[in-house]
Amino acid sequence: MKLSLWVASAALAGFCAPALGGLIVFFFDYSLDAGGIFDGSTASGKQAQAAMDRAAQVFSDRLVDRLSAIAPTSGDTWSPRIVNPGTGADMAAPISSLTANVIKVYVGSRSLAVTEVGNTVIGYGTASGSQAFMDSVQARGQAGALANPKMDFGPWGGSIAFDDSTNWYFGATAGGLTAQKMDFQSVAIHELEHLLGFSVSQASWLNLVVGGKFTGVKTVAANGGIAPTVTGSHWLGMSSAVGLGGPSQVALMDASLPLGTRRKITQLDWAALDDAGWEFAIPGDANADGVVDFLDFQAIESGFGETNSRWAHGDFNEDGIVDSADLALLFKNYGKHSDGSASPIGASEEQALAAFAAEVGVPEPGTAGLLFSIAIFAVSKRRR
Repeated sequence: MKLSLWVASAALAGFCAPALGGLIVFFFDYSLDAGGIFDGSTASGKQAQAAMDRAAQVFSDRLVDRLSAIAPTSGDTWSPRIVNPGTGADMAAPISSLTANVIKVYVGSRSLAVTEVGNTVIGYGTASGSQAFMDSVQARGQAGALANPKMDFGPWGGSIAFDDSTNWYFGATAGGLTAQKMDFQSVAIHELEHLLGFSVSQASWLNLVVGGKFTGVKTVAANGGIAPTVTGSHWLGMSSAVGLGGPSQVALMDASLPLGTRRKITQLDWAALDDAGWEFAIPGDANADGVVDFLDFQAIESGFGETNSRWAHGDFNEDGIVDSADLALLFKNYGKHSDGSASPIGASEEQALAAFAAEVGVPEPGTAGLLFSIAIFAVSKRRR
């Protein structure tokens, strides 16, 4: 079976449909698509764009970092550059400013090398002006990105090219994926993780590579206490669980993907981004606002029973289904903030949570190991 190599040649380094979900928005620009894969006037192009949005949701649903705007004022200049995804040539990026929390990605297609199906280059460029402005271009409000050594990353965007001769599968589920097709969603999520800094060109990630091993604390813990092996900007033969206690698979950031295979992002892949400086919503934080609260309960209540679901709808264990296991995770972390602090829980909130738990048959808090006590109410098991 053919293996296709994912290569993210990233320099220090992206508009059309924003992804739904948390704080971070990926804004895709398909105007440089020479190969036509993303032609919005065709059914296939619309499917490709939709698949790109689904890939972005994986990250936008969970990232809680606040990226500052890039807004030049008098005396400030910003000259961003990208590798054109349609030609492979260096070019000035047609952008002069950037809104807070937006990552702009130029997406296109062209003929890539025989072993490539995707190629990512992180956006680069130059800036001048006030120190505050130059810091915003370089770090986008992430203090660790200005440290020495760098411990964080604040990208403005970049470009992603997909091979225009590959037999792509754009489906939302893997049901129609055959042994003759390459799964676009798997490749797109992989390339977006490169854009977020899983790359030898990104200092806070590269600083943790020692002797062919990735030594980040969270990553080592996710790999059973052993530093995983890397080759360039990829894992080398590593496997990891999908979600909390989920099944194991070859890690998404492995260098190759067989035809007919769908892979999800694994705990090892998440941990590497965590070590490189990104912050993630904790289980239960459906809207990625940094606290597990009643808004998150409303999200899981609305999405309860969904299949092929996502984090923003309550799929906190990443198994594709919003069910009692996800509700138990929300209960366990209810009131918690991503910084480790906690907020008190109101009586009316306890009542609503207890009622819904009884309705869907979630075990009582004692048997589920929840961190707070929900009062027991005499409620009928009816759909709220």
